[in-house]
Amino acid sequence: MDSKLTKYQLMLEKKINQQINEWKQSESIVTNKELYQFLHTITGTAGTISLHEISNEAAKLMKTLNEADQKSWSSEDAINFLHPVTKLFASSQVSHVPNEYIQLAEQNKPLLLFVDQDIPYLIYSKEKLEKNGWAVVVSPTIEKALTMFYDLHPDCMIVSNSAELGGYELIRQVRETLAHELIPVVVTSSSTDKDQRIEAFTRGADDFMEKTLEWDEFIARIERQLKRSKSVKDSLLKDELTKVYNRKFLNDVYQRLSSEHTRHKKSFSLIMIDIDFFKKINDTYGHTAGDHVLVKFADFMRSNLRGQDVVIRYGGEEFLVLMPYTKRNEAKETASRLLEKLSQNVFAYNEHSFFVSFSAGVYEVKSPIPLAEAVRTADSALYIAKESGRGRVESAIVQTEKKRRLKVAVIDDSEVIRKMLESFFKELEVEKYELEIHAYQDGVSFFEDDWHHTNDEYLIILDGVLPKMDGIEILTKLRQYPDSSRYTILMLTARKAEGDIVRALNLGADDYLTKPFSIRELEARVKVLVQRVK
Repeated sequence: MDSKLTKYQLMLEKKINQQINEWKQSESIVTNKELYQFLHTITGTAGTISLHEISNEAAKLMKTLNEADQKSWSSEDAINFLHPVTKLFASSQVSHVPNEYIQLAEQNKPLLLFVDQDIPYLIYSKEKLEKNGWAVVVSPTIEKALTMFYDLHPDCMIVSNSAELGGYELIRQVRETLAHELIPVVVTSSSTDKDQRIEAFTRGADDFMEKTLEWDEFIARIERQLKRSKSVKDSLLKDELTKVYNRKFLNDVYQRLSSEHTRHKKSFSLIMIDIDFFKKINDTYGHTAGDHVLVKFADFMRSNLRGQDVVIRYGGEEFLVLMPYTKRNEAKETASRLLEKLSQNVFAYNEHSFFVSFSAGVYEVKSPIPLAEAVRTADSALYIAKESGRGRVESAIVQTEKKRRLKVAVIDDSEVIRKMLESFFKELEVEKYELEIHAYQDGVSFFEDDWHHTNDEYLIILDGVLPKMDGIEILTKLRQYPDSSRYTILMLTARKAEGDIVRALNLGADDYLTKPFSIRELEARVKVLVQRVK
């Protein structure tokens, strides 16, 4: 299951539960219009994030309501009316998807990949291992396991030697393509046969365990593999003083990120950092004070960056940060935030107190280039930061045709849809345009924001059914502006009635998309619409 999709599914479930709990606790009257809009949100959002059964059930309930009806419901009656939908959520897999699968990169706990075609055994093993504080992802096939391995980079892989599964082929591929990763592989077997143990070690296993082994021993042996792997990695790849990665690790992690981002067609960013006036600290307070600053600075970076970001001591007082799935502007914002926070920290050493700042250069890697070129480009931006007075962050922009700004407004009462579309547009590459995204839960907040009163071009993603102001009202108001041609409008609606669509197009909508929709479909529509922008 796609980890981002799962995140939005959990978010929708949380929102539904929050609303129902509010109705329960307040025992307030629920209007027919509120109930209709609530179901409209569930219908469109659930279908878009692959909860089709829930979407269909919500749509059935919505058809029994008349939006214009003045009927009121007691909170108990409204909750009972929604039971067919909430029951599906309770029985679906969404509630049982572990959060660590969604945010594995953000967590420091060891991640285990368990591969076995015996699904009941997989589920039982996962539960046992997670009780030990580990995050565990499972796969019944080697194809899915290989994808998970490349995407999640587990700390240990446990795989069955079953001929039916083909576990040894998985081990071969992992060992061939990631020979330097030092990831322990444990083979499990239903047999205690000596020949099978020998074959496992010959094929690249670090340990061999029978499935009948007591769980306390099984866990102890996995723990031993994890500790040994970490110890070897730390001794080879960690800087002895600061305990962040050293330059030996840089090439491997850069190549891994390049391959990963090529597969997913996503860019990543480098931040080259140099501690300002470091020589002066050494000269004034001594080299031990300088070492103290390096250690504290490395600790500061580790605790203020994401778990998936990689900090490397590049040399002396220079550090390099690699940020997966991060665009230039996001990386620059992060570096600026770190700089501001660091400048408020007081460094104390042997009764001396002083402040430390840094200069940084940011470079976004959008297509595969050699490591040396990427570092050189980030370093050129660092040079500009230092020449401009230090204590600042600069971006390295490879000079291409200057992009125009296109402002994108997402107006939707579903927080799940807003978050999903914000994420989508932040990652979307549009030729000739730099996108600036704002999201609003209703039309009132949109019109109150002066952001939409500039001379820029706008792309408006507009939901058809909204509280306070209906989507049609918002569309009508925008088309009454003297300069309304600056607003390209894509309507989103769960209404499939031909009359509603015709009305929206007659009032000036440039296109429409019926919920539920796929992100691929949205991307295709957006790219067509952007071509129409003047």
